[in-house]
Amino acid sequence: MTDNEILDLFNTLSAGRTPGKQDFNASKMFSLLEDPFSIWCFFHAPKEAAVPEANRYENLKIRTDRNTRDQWIKNEFPGVVFVTGENETERFKNTLSAMARGESAIANALLWNLPENTYGSINLLVRSDGAPSAFGPYHYHIFQFKRAHDLKEHYALQVCLLNRMLGCTQKYTPDNTRVFLKDRTLDVAYQDHCDRLARELAYWRSIRDGLAKPEAHKPPKAASAPWRVYANKTVAETKDLLMLPGLNTEMRQCLKINGMYTTDDVARAGIEKLQGILEEPHATDSYYNAQAYLHNKPILREAGHFPPPAKKYNLYFDFEATETFTKDNVSFVYLIGIWDKEENKYVSFVAKTPEEEIKIFEQFYDYIKDFANTALYHWTEYEVKKMKNLAGKNPQDAAKLKALCEICYDLKVSVNKQFYLPAPSFSLKAAAPAFGFNWRQDDCGAMDSMVYFTSWLKTGNDELLGKVLMYNEDDCKAMLYLEDKLKAAEVLDLKK
Repeated sequence: MTDNEILDLFNTLSAGRTPGKQDFNASKMFSLLEDPFSIWCFFHAPKEAAVPEANRYENLKIRTDRNTRDQWIKNEFPGVVFVTGENETERFKNTLSAMARGESAIANALLWNLPENTYGSINLLVRSDGAPSAFGPYHYHIFQFKRAHDLKEHYALQVCLLNRMLGCTQKYTPDNTRVFLKDRTLDVAYQDHCDRLARELAYWRSIRDGLAKPEAHKPPKAASAPWRVYANKTVAETKDLLMLPGLNTEMRQCLKINGMYTTDDVARAGIEKLQGILEEPHATDSYYNAQAYLHNKPILREAGHFPPPAKKYNLYFDFEATETFTKDNVSFVYLIGIWDKEENKYVSFVAKTPEEEIKIFEQFYDYIKDFANTALYHWTEYEVKKMKNLAGKNPQDAAKLKALCEICYDLKVSVNKQFYLPAPSFSLKAAAPAFGFNWRQDDCGAMDSMVYFTSWLKTGNDELLGKVLMYNEDDCKAMLYLEDKLKAAEVLDLKK
């Protein structure tokens, strides 16, 4: 292919412009399938409503994955060409030039098909001489790398979209795209997904053009950044049915068909009407949850489950655990945090390595002054499950871990059994803020904590560890705060 032919191909695929807001990036397939309201916000929400939020965990994962992937590519394809460019236009042109030269492998490739409003990056293009293409007696097929154990739906559609763009570029569409997962390799057949791909892209266009408005998720994660804050506020202020726990999309649609669009509508409808629309327990739960919003007070569900049985010593605890970033890493609990109610202080035990994990549980055990008169409060069964799994791996400490489990008390279960709350769910991040609790840091959540912890291990910067400890301390204090608020709250018993 001559330079003029490459330029003609570039002009055709670029349609005389660069990718813009009207074009779909293949990397957004997850958002299209799992968070389409964020895509709607991108096109239709006020620009000033966007609030950037750094996703440190995702950024670290991407960097780690990229380094691992690039090293594998270099080892497996010694002659590989890594495409670079000062801008995306140059990178696309350099990708076309590398394909025209017939390079054996091309990494970090970029393709545009702007006449169809699509573009996207490809991890690796590998040359095959099995069939000709517009470039010569060869063609390319795609190698894509995903940090997952299974082929998720959005992965399959993403690589099929990239394969379609490749076909439009080289005038030959390979039957399969090769996807490398964590522990296996799959060939994804284009024909198996092309119809679904067409439907999803049509859905994206309808969102872009204002013909469809997807539903948000439940707060506090009604949408992903930078639209999370806007979506949370919008859902709450409009009293959207998403604020009612336990209802799926179909149930909410049934309520709308019957003229109920807000939590106020549900509260005023009457329980008998709801029972004619929804199955139990959803009808009753929705009615009383809506009443909790209407009165801005907890509604009594069933007495006798709350408050928890106070002991002489009352400890509110929470774990932070790592996730694996590479195959060589091991997931482990690196922090046990405790809010000691009687001492009015925060206590923490930190493990730097997987080998130290069991030691901090021994420190946790030793901190208990009197097991017969101590209660350990947690939120959800996560902590107890972790300790039971750890007991199976460490038989020498199994008795201690079992003793810890035996004095645990799941506050979430207690609150859920006794109350309907003016909150969209019984997650701690939803329930505690409903009564005025706020985490002190906007830039440190559970996933951020992993990144700060990992960075602390590398740098020794104690400010990073301090952010992790503050986040964990707030998690522990949130439980006690919510418990105290519910003890003092005026609780309505509407069932009398």
